[in-house]
Amino acid sequence: MKTISNYQQAKQTLKNVADEAKKVWKDDKPLIRMIINDEVNDLSYNLSEYQTTLLSNYACKLHPKN
Repeated sequence: MKTISNYQQAKQTLKNVADEAKKVWKDDKPLIRMIINDEVNDLSYNLSEYQTTLLSNYACKLHPKN
């Protein structure tokens, strides 16, 4: 059985949070961005600095477009 890394778990959790925020608050883009960014801060405690940077970059891709 293959185990997934902490980074992969954090990335999947972030994706799930972003999807849920986009469903609940469809028209409030600043709130969605804030939720995603706050989640990155919550998830990064057990990641290396490099992995935290990667996760932050991924979070930018999840932000709703203008």
